[in-house]
Amino acid sequence: MSIVKVTRKRQITLPKEVCDRLNIVPGDYVKVYVKNSKVIVEKILSLNELAGILNPGYQVKNLAEELDRERKVGGRE
Repeated sequence: MSIVKVTRKRQITLPKEVCDRLNIVPGDYVKVYVKNSKVIVEKILSLNELAGILNPGYQVKNLAEELDRERKVGGRE
């Protein structure tokens, strides 16, 4: 258990132990909600983790750059 302080902007910092346990890294998104008077924090799968779920084996590394190149070649800038 960790105790954290709420700032004036109602922000908290997740302790390293919590981030490590949930595999949360900078840039990740989390879902925060209240259940039975408790605040629940859940990691949301990142786009990189979701990529390939519907099409296993599809190369997703540098996908954004590839799509951008295709868009420019197709004249859809």
